[in-house]
Amino acid sequence: MRPIVTDQNSLQNPLNELLGTEACVRLLRVLANEVDGPLSASNAAERAGLTAPGAYKALKRLLRSGFVIRIGGGRKHLYGLHRSDKLVKAVLKLFQSEQERYETLLGAIKKRIDKLVPYPHSVWIQELPSLFGDPLLMGVLHETRHLSNYIHQLRKQLNQVERDFDLTIEVNGYTKADVPKLKDAKVTPLYGVLPFPDKYARGMYARPLTHAEKDQRMLALSRKLAEAIEHDTSLVRRAKEHVRRILKKDQGSATIDITEWRDILESYSTRRLSRFLTSTSERANRLRQSNPIFAILSSDERNQLLNEFGGEQ
Repeated sequence: MRPIVTDQNSLQNPLNELLGTEACVRLLRVLANEVDGPLSASNAAERAGLTAPGAYKALKRLLRSGFVIRIGGGRKHLYGLHRSDKLVKAVLKLFQSEQERYETLLGAIKKRIDKLVPYPHSVWIQELPSLFGDPLLMGVLHETRHLSNYIHQLRKQLNQVERDFDLTIEVNGYTKADVPKLKDAKVTPLYGVLPFPDKYARGMYARPLTHAEKDQRMLALSRKLAEAIEHDTSLVRRAKEHVRRILKKDQGSATIDITEWRDILESYSTRRLSRFLTSTSERANRLRQSNPIFAILSSDERNQLLNEFGGEQ
């Protein structure tokens, strides 16, 4: 049965075509937020979490609308946004607002966590809602004697967050004896050190490390980040946006380092930034601990980086 009763023309209602399917929205989000240049169809499909046929179909629809353009010739086409179009500019702002809303939510949750004592070992987002109305699931690791009361107090603190974002938040409490087995790529850390560290962290803490050894590991990871920004300049843009957003709120003692990162990202060329990331100066060593470029990596980007890093250990 056809759900639409009357047709609407594409001239007055172009957003019907632009945002017509989830596949189109996913591709637009990738082109708007995750890259600074054009992508191949296969690369766009991978980044958007789409099948190749699904991505080709959506790209064809977006090409027909004129909001996405084909770049280059030959058999291997690249696709990019028609960024000079007025509607595309508005959509770019919409995706930016989407990201800011999510980061504001995380900030609000972290603020509530910081209010409660005794502090837990760690807090994380265990599962994000797939559909509107589904709950956001959090996990908390605490000492047995404090766990029940902490969960009760945290749920009370989160009531206002739920009202502000029209969201249901469920909290699961764990002790060291019953920590769940979760895939680190699907987990968002909120506080403390996760009890199920990723591949890199497992290598970092497989045995006690001296400060010098930890500094060397962080330097090796920064070298990988330096290589990454030379291949994908969107990482720098995304880091700038991330720093601007978090500086809108008081970050306490961390504000000084974050402000320094803002100035570096705003004034350094890619080449100069790459050199700074691999520098062994006292300033570079200090700021390495709060590198915003690592913070903005998606799960897939982080895992790829850490896998490459781990393969060289």
